[in-house]
Amino acid sequence: MDNGASSYRRFLAGDDEGLREIIDLYYDGLALYLNAYLNNLTDAEDCAEDALIVLATKKPRFAGRSSFKTWLYTIGRNLAIDRIRRKPPETEPLSEELVSREYGEGNAEAILIEREERERLARAMNNLSPDYRKVLTLKFYEGMELSEIAGVMGKSSAGIYHLFERAKKSLRMKLEDR
Repeated sequence: MDNGASSYRRFLAGDDEGLREIIDLYYDGLALYLNAYLNNLTDAEDCAEDALIVLATKKPRFAGRSSFKTWLYTIGRNLAIDRIRRKPPETEPLSEELVSREYGEGNAEAILIEREERERLARAMNNLSPDYRKVLTLKFYEGMELSEIAGVMGKSSAGIYHLFERAKKSLRMKLEDR
């Protein structure tokens, strides 16, 4: 069983540290994924918080039919869909900061080139269709397997495979156009 599931079991048993671990492990990635649905980082962060609040207050039963991460992301996706139904989202582009990782040691030229590449990638991702952004975000930023992505997005594994291949091709074309 993954860390999220064991942390959640501990939280249900009364250990509040379990919920803190879940927040630390999943909040950022969940918000990034939900941004692909909502196109507004503020709404995506609110929705990610709502998903964690559901865990803390309603304490739904985790049946273990998927990974804990898949289950949590599905809760977040359902909340995002509800939010879209209630109010059309305002568009806010995916920020470079979310896409970036730490620079580490290196010379100024290498850091500048890396930063420009991240900005270029963020712009290209923002120009993809929402489903393409979702599948690429889950695969490359969250490291999910295609079968897990199928569970999160509520699609078949074969459908996700084809969506992923089309998304990679589209991203490659957008990056080549620039």
